[in-house]
Amino acid sequence: MAKHDIEITQAERDELIGRARKLAEKFAELGPAADEKNELPLELVPLYKESGLARLIVPKKYGGFGADLWTVALVEKELASYGDPAITLSFNMHHVMIGIFRDLLEEGARARLFKQVVENDALLSGPFSEERAGFSTIADTVAVPDGNGGWLVSGKKNWATFIEGADIVTFNATITDADGKVPEDYKKHAARESVFMVPMTAPGISIKRTWDTFSMRASGTQTCVFDKVPVPAEGFGGPFRTGLIGEMEWVTFPFAGVYLGIADRAYRLVRDSLAKKSLGHTVSGDNVMVRDVGHVQHQLGQALVELEMAERVVQGTAAIMTAGGDAAWGAAERPARLSIAKIAATEAAVKVTDIAMRLTGGGAIRRGGPLERAFRDARAGIYHPLSGDAVYELLGKSQLGVLG
Repeated sequence: MAKHDIEITQAERDELIGRARKLAEKFAELGPAADEKNELPLELVPLYKESGLARLIVPKKYGGFGADLWTVALVEKELASYGDPAITLSFNMHHVMIGIFRDLLEEGARARLFKQVVENDALLSGPFSEERAGFSTIADTVAVPDGNGGWLVSGKKNWATFIEGADIVTFNATITDADGKVPEDYKKHAARESVFMVPMTAPGISIKRTWDTFSMRASGTQTCVFDKVPVPAEGFGGPFRTGLIGEMEWVTFPFAGVYLGIADRAYRLVRDSLAKKSLGHTVSGDNVMVRDVGHVQHQLGQALVELEMAERVVQGTAAIMTAGGDAAWGAAERPARLSIAKIAATEAAVKVTDIAMRLTGGGAIRRGGPLERAFRDARAGIYHPLSGDAVYELLGKSQLGVLG
């Protein structure tokens, strides 16, 4: 079976989307208060586990649903559109990591991890960014050999989405020399970067509640601190730069789904509002319906085009992956090629929420409304890897023959 062969039926896909729609009702109920309080509602964790969506991406041979890239995007879209974008983004971290580990881990480690997910609905958080330079940082977090085949990990991850709800945390750290020293040469330093995973109950792990933003407030993206956390040999996940980066599709499609959901949410909100809104008596006539105003029709059509263009890009990229078309991409440019789908979705979310705010009028800026929250949440998309600027630069270098 090829890497991205589809192993679920259309009926199974529809059933999974149905599960997401049902769970989205609870997301929508708790979303406004979670945004106001700037916290992830942890009472959703057992409900998420009960939904079975923790097993969404786990291949069928391990007992999961075996969802493909497009199905994952559709599930995330459903949760964000009909539920809450920030809460969806938080749980989305679990799917990103499970997708990456489908191929990154060696068989023994993969089977052990997926067993926990299938049998116990274990949920993962995957913080990799650090304060110095975000995702591009060569990890300052260190893994010092303990002399028994394991490591003691110390460091800090400042974009730890879903860390408060996770059962397992996975992260990158630089393996040091036996004396705890890191290679001074940056290439050697980068080569030492590895992926690790440990239970959140491991001694030495703590959470600092540092999240206070105007966007994705309910995502619970706190700071995770490691203080000589013991990691056994079976907690080693493999090389970071050549391993995890090689699985970039599992970053692209879940995130793309979230932002397609934001765009869809904003579009539906403004469309349904405009369809029934009346201006009453105006200088243009008696009982003027907003839906009959030309510029309103034009802008609503523009919003739909932005949404559908992005959705077709995401779906088309998924089809390329299923057909194995990515084999024609160079390894160095592959992450950027994949990220075109994420950029299409995040930019659509920004554009559609902007149009929706303009069409709705001044009332849309009132704090806490569903459209106002969608407008704010859409702005976080520019920061998820790979960023637009990184993609443009990588592809530009590739086209000019200067990409190493």
